[in-house]
Amino acid sequence: MIPCPRCGAAESTIMFEGKDYLYGIPGAYFVSTCRGCGLLYQNPRPVRARALELYPQDYGPHTVAEPSPASTGRNKRHSVAKRVFDRIPAWNRWRDGVDLIPDFIPGGCLLEIGCASGARLLSLKNRGWQHLRGIELVPSAAERARAAGFGVDCDPVEDALVRYPEESFDVVIASMVFEHLFNPFHVVQEIAGKLKKGGQLLFSTVVCDSLDARIYRGYFGGFDLPRHMVFFKKRDIFRMLEKDFTGIECFHQNAPIDFVRSSTWRRGDQKGDLFDRLVLSIGDSRTGYLLGLPLAWLGLTCRVSFRCRKRREYAE
Repeated sequence: MIPCPRCGAAESTIMFEGKDYLYGIPGAYFVSTCRGCGLLYQNPRPVRARALELYPQDYGPHTVAEPSPASTGRNKRHSVAKRVFDRIPAWNRWRDGVDLIPDFIPGGCLLEIGCASGARLLSLKNRGWQHLRGIELVPSAAERARAAGFGVDCDPVEDALVRYPEESFDVVIASMVFEHLFNPFHVVQEIAGKLKKGGQLLFSTVVCDSLDARIYRGYFGGFDLPRHMVFFKKRDIFRMLEKDFTGIECFHQNAPIDFVRSSTWRRGDQKGDLFDRLVLSIGDSRTGYLLGLPLAWLGLTCRVSFRCRKRREYAE
């Protein structure tokens, strides 16, 4: 058992027991709630020495680097809405927010935490960024990013960050990383120190106060046991950022796959119902994507992207 990564309280209560539905890593895993501050986190959790074992060879983000559709906004489903909404400023702002597109800084330095095989770095290079670095835990993914021409530190985030000089980056990006960390609250403080004043932090993560989390409970895909260590609510994220960052914006993503996975797992345990049959019937289709858009715009989906800037009055 471990103390709460946010408040340090020793006592927690197990809410759900689950398993690895996505990759089938053996074991029972637990979602617990801190009795001190209410944070949801994995407790007990795998030890640090097992961290690499949680990511199998076919783990999706670690595949061969190609320009990331999420970073370029050119995947199939975006193109459907693109033809309709591209001239609407609010649509473009939402899309860029979801895709973690930073404001371009000529000659700027950018760090991606959890760069995997370098797909996003490659997309950013195509957008004109020249000074790009990455941090990646998995050696095989880090090697692919290096082969694509990027400087990548293959270490845990916590170990790699401390080696960078203070105020050395204009932008830090982290796509679906913080929920994997044992203590994301400490890491965000470290990131603040590495950013220049006014520098941009853009990241995405998963929240458990979403519509699908309420529907699926223990089958909620956002838990992704055993890889996710902390299970945020949106207020947890704002609280994590408010001391060091300003201009905090949140953009909910449209990802029907989260409903599809959860319905698939629930049906696999013979607990599915008519709703699951409906979800799986539209599944990963254009209809599913279009139906998911209003859920995203209403702030009901579990995948969220944030953008903010380091406070100019930041004090170390």
